[in-house]
Amino acid sequence: MNEFFQNMKARFTIKNVSYPLFVLNLLDIFLAIFYISIQIASIIWYIYGILIFVNFIGNFVLIYITRIRVDPSSRLGGKMNKLCYFYLIFINIAILLILLGNLMISMTYSNEIYATIGYYFMVYFGFFGILGLGTLISYLNIKNHNNRNLWKQHSEIENGKNKNHSKKILKSILLFFGILTLGLLSYVGFALAFSPLTDITAWLIGIIFFQFSIFLFFIVLSTTIIFLIMMNRHERPYLFYGILIYGLFLSSLFLLPIFSTPYTSIQAEVDFSKAFGENWRSNIDPSMNQYFQTTPFTMAELFLGNHPKDCNMDIDVPFYSNSSEGITLAYDAYYPKGDGSSLPGNNSVIINIHGGAWTIGDKGPSNMLQVNKYFAAQGYIVFDIQYGLKEGTFFIIPTPEGVGGNFTIDDQLRHIGNFTKQLNTSEFAKYNLNLDSVFITGNSAGGHLSLATALLIDNGSYTDLFGSHINIKGIIPVYPADPTENIIKGKDEFRNPENYFITSDSPPCLMFQGTKDFCLLETEHIKDQYDLAGNNDCCVILFPFQGHGNDLYYSGHFNQYKLYYMERFLYLCTHNLIE
Repeated sequence: MNEFFQNMKARFTIKNVSYPLFVLNLLDIFLAIFYISIQIASIIWYIYGILIFVNFIGNFVLIYITRIRVDPSSRLGGKMNKLCYFYLIFINIAILLILLGNLMISMTYSNEIYATIGYYFMVYFGFFGILGLGTLISYLNIKNHNNRNLWKQHSEIENGKNKNHSKKILKSILLFFGILTLGLLSYVGFALAFSPLTDITAWLIGIIFFQFSIFLFFIVLSTTIIFLIMMNRHERPYLFYGILIYGLFLSSLFLLPIFSTPYTSIQAEVDFSKAFGENWRSNIDPSMNQYFQTTPFTMAELFLGNHPKDCNMDIDVPFYSNSSEGITLAYDAYYPKGDGSSLPGNNSVIINIHGGAWTIGDKGPSNMLQVNKYFAAQGYIVFDIQYGLKEGTFFIIPTPEGVGGNFTIDDQLRHIGNFTKQLNTSEFAKYNLNLDSVFITGNSAGGHLSLATALLIDNGSYTDLFGSHINIKGIIPVYPADPTENIIKGKDEFRNPENYFITSDSPPCLMFQGTKDFCLLETEHIKDQYDLAGNNDCCVILFPFQGHGNDLYYSGHFNQYKLYYMERFLYLCTHNLIE
């Protein structure tokens, strides 16, 4: 191992590392400004995302080499030493700022600058801060690499002892938070990689953390490097190498979702073609491609986000009120700024049903708000609707007043049907709805309700519940949940519609599912029922190492793939191009 490090030292000199990273940091800053200013769909952003990833890792190498070779006893060396520690602390803060900023942008109705400027500042301050510090440190190294007073001599490297009391206190604090961070993220990492579907605790952790795995990778890596630069490799070699190996192993676990994207790309392409026609790409009008994503996934979007699409919105429009039930339900409408008939959607209708275990949740910010905007900008009229929730709670998720009661799934479908029956009334005339082309989608419990709603409408025997003026063109249940009787009651045919209503003529169905989510079993069951009915028009796109609700992060790879294939599925169904 010592021989390995000696060889690494010979190659990774201050000069050899600092020059390329100075150029790479500046290049990534320039490309980021271009990406933000002109967000055009291009393959270049796929390459740029890889450059960002390499750049961030390269900066860690830069920091480690600078820290172990700089002589902190000199004035400039002391400043460089502090700057290295500052970078490693700052990158953790910056990563969280990027994550939270993008998340809050995706949950904000308005695209106006006054509503989002703080969130954009979080994203850009974090991102450019990382690159800016990398540029500064590499520049200082280049400028001073011949300054013999700045660098330790070979025999001095890692042999100095720091007796400054205040620095020891600071290192103790860093050690405490580092151990806490690695301890917590160890559980998350092992849950991501090794937990079975039956592990409920891991399932709950996955809802929150698995979609942010790339950010957790950088946090673990920076924490590991903090540990390494605080200890003397020669005095405690076993501890040093143990932390190094464990840190690299743990951080690598958080790369599994991103490294699995080639599998998702291949599986999605193969299964999408099997379900909807080998020639589906050539069936899409080339003039429509300008509205679609160019690639299913770019890493650049993970960090820098994607500007929300512009559309008209009607917020909190009531459509149902019942004093005996004690509820008032409303919808949000998203529709194109101009004539939707010239856009891919052709004024088709998308009804989006929120999730929340049939007991919690709401439309709007907690229900893929930016996805609604995205498809409205493509010419679809998207309705994000409420329904009556069974009173009870599992998680702290925003749930409005006036929507809860002792409801069953039958009641919830009745509430949804009350909305669908109004779509051909004068109140909705301004939207110029194409009711011959209606799609139902939803996540989790909303995925179950979307499947039930679509299949019941398509069955034709439930016009008293949903009306008779709607033609279902497609269904998009996203990680659909399976309602057990201990959660909510209802008729079995409503709780398990796939067992009763799927036929050879049922509408095409596209599902998205993480493999670390026990709803995978329900998704597979729905696909099996399509197969048993002799209906090939059903596709499941799988996301290895992703959990339940992992499309919440709008810029995440789960949601990027979802938008890419969903927009094409909607277009093919709308224009009767499913083979």
